[in-house]
Amino acid sequence: MKKLAVVFLGMLILGSALAGCGSGSNSISASLGDKFTLKVGQSADISAESLKVTFDKVLNDSRCPDGATCIWAGQVQCLVTLDLNGKKAQITLTQLGSTDPTTQEYDRYKIAFNVTPYPKMNQTISTSDYRLNMTITKKS
Repeated sequence: MKKLAVVFLGMLILGSALAGCGSGSNSISASLGDKFTLKVGQSADISAESLKVTFDKVLNDSRCPDGATCIWAGQVQCLVTLDLNGKKAQITLTQLGSTDPTTQEYDRYKIAFNVTPYPKMNQTISTSDYRLNMTITKKS
């Protein structure tokens, strides 16, 4: 009977640990002014502002790859959903071909962002490899 209780307790602990692993991977917590990184499909909750940002998808990536000679630097566009106090809006964040962070505004917020990885010649970037590095602050 004692062995059965130990096995049952072990299964409960393992089950709880495994359940926690899967559920937390699609949402992270962030604060205004802090840099955070999202994968496609992942969200960040900025609870002090009742703001949630979700990286929905990369719409296009035409940035000039490293190792190539291009006439145009290109751009990368990411679709994000912003949920502010329960009001959802989808916006497109557009970064021109450079690796420098870009800033866009939404409502009373300034969103600084950078999309990685930067393309390389003769290499395809998988959707799962894209990262949206962000810092959200209030407009001054």
